[in-house]
Amino acid sequence: MAYYPPSIRHRSCSPRFAVNVAGANAVGTDASFVCGCFVRISLAIDTASKTIKEAGFRSNGCGYMTAFADRIAEVVAGRELTSLHSVDEAEFAAIIIEECSVFPQQREHCLHSVLEALRSALTDHRAYLIEEFRGEKALICTCFGISEESIEEFIISKEPRSVDEVTAACRAGSGCGSCRMLIQEMLDLREL
Repeated sequence: MAYYPPSIRHRSCSPRFAVNVAGANAVGTDASFVCGCFVRISLAIDTASKTIKEAGFRSNGCGYMTAFADRIAEVVAGRELTSLHSVDEAEFAAIIIEECSVFPQQREHCLHSVLEALRSALTDHRAYLIEEFRGEKALICTCFGISEESIEEFIISKEPRSVDEVTAACRAGSGCGSCRMLIQEMLDLREL
């Protein structure tokens, strides 16, 4: 009898995304204290379109961790950052269950480590964007690198009535959402 279910065994024996991504501008690592394994996710994100062009991983983990990391890398490759919405653990667990048709409770730490590595990679990318803008202009939306000046110009020229209109036009506020309050203040000041 095989140790892993067929779907896990197949994906862990021949992972398609077990690569170091060339030109990665987002790298995150996590380790599981349950088993001592690590996983590193690397992403090449197009800064103009905010799309993950390529995703890869490295791990010294078991077949479950390898299979989960491979599937998650496959899922995020080609997606826009806004579609990830803070990497919802339940959403990604459902994807894993759909793919692997098994999700043993004693392997939850494997998925958790993979998702933490993904979150860490996205945080790394955000820090990269902030560093890129440091000293130049005030940055309102750190998720997408949208400056105060850009938002202000849009508000003056297009006269939007809501934060959602600003978000639809330039993506500011569609990532983590922490800048939505600042955008609202900018809209309120414009009305005065």
